[in-house]
Amino acid sequence: MNAAVLTIGDELLQGFTIDTNSSWLGTTLLPYNIRIRKKLTVGDNLNDIISEAQNILDDKYDYLFVTGGLGPTHDDITKEAFRQLLNDELIFDENYYNQLIHHFEKRAIKIPNSNRSQAMLLKTADVLPNKNGTALGMHLLFKDTHIFIMPGVPGEMREMVKNHILPNYINKTPTENIITIRTAGIMESHLAEKVTVLMEKYSKSFRFAFLPHFSGVSFRINRVDKNENLLKIKDEFFQAMKPYAYGINNDTLEEVLGLKLINNNFTIATAESCTGGLIGKRLTDIAGSSEYFLGSVTAYSNQLKTSLLDVPNDIINTHGAVSEETAMEMAKGVRDKTRADIGISTTGISGPGGGTKTKPVGLVYIGVVTPENSMVKKYNFSYGRNIHREMTTTAALNIARLAIEQN
Repeated sequence: MNAAVLTIGDELLQGFTIDTNSSWLGTTLLPYNIRIRKKLTVGDNLNDIISEAQNILDDKYDYLFVTGGLGPTHDDITKEAFRQLLNDELIFDENYYNQLIHHFEKRAIKIPNSNRSQAMLLKTADVLPNKNGTALGMHLLFKDTHIFIMPGVPGEMREMVKNHILPNYINKTPTENIITIRTAGIMESHLAEKVTVLMEKYSKSFRFAFLPHFSGVSFRINRVDKNENLLKIKDEFFQAMKPYAYGINNDTLEEVLGLKLINNNFTIATAESCTGGLIGKRLTDIAGSSEYFLGSVTAYSNQLKTSLLDVPNDIINTHGAVSEETAMEMAKGVRDKTRADIGISTTGISGPGGGTKTKPVGLVYIGVVTPENSMVKKYNFSYGRNIHREMTTTAALNIARLAIEQN
């Protein structure tokens, strides 16, 4: 089955808002054997919306997913565009307008007059409820194309797809044909060397892709022969990629690390300098992290490194704040202060200034102290300040994961 996605909004064209809806729809629909063949973005212009939607309908896609332009303001013209395109009629839904009034009253707000437009619906459309917002979605069948018109707000659109479109209009059992293995701590070329033989072995029945990112390399396995066992092949590749492979599909390092901490009954604390609290932030992104994460000290200055983490002054004076020795003392210090089982530390030069010939911008030391081992890893992530901090955070989480696995 083929599908097209039409996203609407000037903010998308000008780059003020990033279009995450299209990519989410692509990955969500693929297990249902629905492939996105075309993606288009148009601004808040009535004629442009009509023209591009007409082109898509002329190409006879099975599905057209439209997001955006359903709000109450002057530039929300999606409904009017499809009214004209399909020669339909807009009707006022009195019951839904009363629901809107009640929705605003519960928040002690008088409903703006502009919200009345959100109760205007295409006469031939089925209504798609919006649990997370006030803009209803709509479904229309034009010739052989199912048209779904949805809000542009990602949370509203996703809830609508999961809870209404998939069960009521797609109504299929998803088939898993693609699995992605997540890795960290290895370059794309080195990862390829580890799995070249396996890729050649299964090349007739599977397609493979490396997806490099500064946070790690993902490896995608796409089954083209339905008779092959995808899970078995995934396990083979995962084993070949160890110890760099850490998860599957949407697994994150912080989730995987959290599970390992729970399974080992370990607690963890962080001492951060150049990462500025990002490690603690990512750890606490996971619900239930209070079970294992004790806290974080963001010791950016040398004074706090010495007073809060007990890093000896002579260590900093002799070796510098950015050094293997300081990283080790920071990790030991936060572990001792919090009585955590594992202490992690980061100290480095994110730039753009502050580097020297012996300690260039990008240099970072990551310390990890566990009940059994102590180690410091040295890296140079010279990709700019923000990426440096993200890469250092990812490396620290991965080192902690490996340290637990090696315990």
